[in-house]
Amino acid sequence: MASNYVLLFQLALLLVAPSSDARTDGEKEFLLQQAGKMLFQLYTRDNPLDPWDFELNDLDYLQFSPLNTSKPTKILTHGWHGYYGAAFNILLRNAFLIQLDVNVIIVSWDLESTLTYWASKDYAQTVGQVVALMVDLLCSQAGVRLEDVHVIGHSLGAQIAGISGLHTTVGKLPRVTGLDPAGPMYSMEDEIRISPNSADFVDVMHTARGIEGFNHEVGHVDFYPNDGVIIQPGCGWDYTGFRSHQRAYWLYASSILNPEQFLALQCDSWETYKSGKCKGNNVTEMGYYVSTKARGRYYLKTTGVMPYSVGNYSLMFN
Repeated sequence: MASNYVLLFQLALLLVAPSSDARTDGEKEFLLQQAGKMLFQLYTRDNPLDPWDFELNDLDYLQFSPLNTSKPTKILTHGWHGYYGAAFNILLRNAFLIQLDVNVIIVSWDLESTLTYWASKDYAQTVGQVVALMVDLLCSQAGVRLEDVHVIGHSLGAQIAGISGLHTTVGKLPRVTGLDPAGPMYSMEDEIRISPNSADFVDVMHTARGIEGFNHEVGHVDFYPNDGVIIQPGCGWDYTGFRSHQRAYWLYASSILNPEQFLALQCDSWETYKSGKCKGNNVTEMGYYVSTKARGRYYLKTTGVMPYSVGNYSLMFN
């Protein structure tokens, strides 16, 4: 009888334990076909401006590339109507390579990102799974270490980044960053979106919440510069939220280049933050250098002029 219980326990483990390759051959073939519609570009300090294009079905080609598997790997996923040369990609690529010795991989899915928002949002699930497959292949075939992988996305690309973390089979992503994750047609009831389940650590920045961005906390830590709403400082007559939505990646790029300049205070609300009732609460950096131990909602004030930071004074709002 005891042996039967042991057998049942082992079977249960097989059902719930992640497989080294949980995809069927058909699923993998489908994702590789979809990857053929996308562009994968590698940048390093050896080729900061000239991309090394590669395909997921021929990763052996990467052995001749500047990819350095001993360095961290940053993966960028753009949003709706984005493409490989979008400001989000260029700003973050440049900031990373100026400040850090890393691999930067841009995933461009522009053929499908220029469809209607509804169609692009639907296809984002496929893009997220392709990014997950890319991570699996990079780790299992190209020597990239999973602990060095960080996926960063803006808008619909933030949802893609989160979705990718739900589908990796080599293990859980260590970090996913969502920059003003897309809000339209997403809800808290959706299971396939960016969430704390996407990675060991999920940090999120909100700059146009309730308009173009998601209106709820979706990470382990969520940052709300200027309450995370439109109109962000310096964005003019931005009543559509477009420029405020973009401000998220400008702030993130600036945070890479300017350590310790975006200090944020843990607080329940913007009103409580402004009233000074959160003094003495936890402080952490917003952006790239955030503490992975940070949890909850954090607020800070920024300016409308590069580098946007008000430094330590953001903690003394009055």
